[in-house]
Amino acid sequence: MPSLTVRSMAEMLRLPAYEQLRILAEQKHPKQAPQIFRTPYYQPAIAGVRSYYASGNDRSKLSAAKSKALSASQPSRRDNLIRVIDKFETTPAALRSLSIMKHTKYTAAIGDLQLRLSPDIQALDGEKPVFIYYNCRSIKLDEEAAKLTLEIAHWVLDENGINVKPIQIEYLDLATGVLHQVKTRRPTTVKALKNNARIISALWPTI
Repeated sequence: MPSLTVRSMAEMLRLPAYEQLRILAEQKHPKQAPQIFRTPYYQPAIAGVRSYYASGNDRSKLSAAKSKALSASQPSRRDNLIRVIDKFETTPAALRSLSIMKHTKYTAAIGDLQLRLSPDIQALDGEKPVFIYYNCRSIKLDEEAAKLTLEIAHWVLDENGINVKPIQIEYLDLATGVLHQVKTRRPTTVKALKNNARIISALWPTI
């Protein structure tokens, strides 16, 4: 069964066919993809942010994450992990008080395509659950790709019976400090999602 992350699906919807094949290949053969474009590459930094919130905004947790990043074997990865944490510290997000929830992975099928939802942070903002993605790359997040990610994530949660409003799903661009949110889910996004699912199903065996 074809299987894609919500973030990858959103990125695909913004790209021409030949570029879509690249993303499909990365999803089907993740070990062959460039590390810097993969979410696990940044997990130590995300874990530091998660620990920061879980500790009640103890900044020593971010310092500890940066110290741990110094042990990365690749200098470029070390620099990128520290860059992500430094950027996070400068955003208004670092002033929020969030109660970290158990990290749950959600899936939803559209045809024979499986979409996987695993946001970077799942937390309570007061009594309201929030699901947060971070753009850890050094380049600005495409605004439409951000909107599509949020809308598709909302669709997956809806399919799982999770009753949240679209605005409770967030995408923080650490390259610019911009927090992306949407108030509604566009019908055109779901239509595009279904159309692309059929294409992916046809291409998947050939990759």
